Amino acid sequence: MMTSCFYGQTHGLFLPVFPDPSSVRGRVTGRSIIDVYDQYDFLGIWEDIRKHLGEEEVFFIIDNAKTHLPFRRWLRRQGITIMEIPAYSPDLNLIENVWVLVKDKLQKHYAELYLMKGSDSEVKKVIEEAITHCWELFDPKVFESLAGSMVDRIEAIIKADGWYTKY
Repeated sequence: MMTSCFYGQTHGLFLPVFPDPSSVRGRVTGRSIIDVYDQYDFLGIWEDIRKHLGEEEVFFIIDNAKTHLPFRRWLRRQGITIMEIPAYSPDLNLIENVWVLVKDKLQKHYAELYLMKGSDSEVKKVIEEAITHCWELFDPKVFESLAGSMVDRIEAIIKADGWYTKY
């Protein structure tokens, strides 16, 4: 699993999250998400973002996926204001739109990736490198455009009474 965040024209973090070895099912958990954000000094980066933007309040937008619950609690304990959105809401979750773009770039630049053979760790490493490369290919204006569309997205959802929108 990969996790990421961005603000304005800045790519932000793009990090691999590995399964939690203490998880009963051996899956990614809120703990493994917290661990990776800790490892990459997210709190320091968050403070830099707040200073850079110069705004009184900056929101961290996160969906209500079950795996995110401990992470949301952790963010709140750190004093980070969260804007929670429903799980599986690509109209509101801008990073979901970025994932679509990452997949398009993967298909364009790494079409043969699905044929790769090797150990799980080798394959995982190559996939992570490919995804990271695709992330780095983005024009920063993509992020600014997505962030700038938030008001329009909310208005469209209200107008559609919560149903489908063009986003």
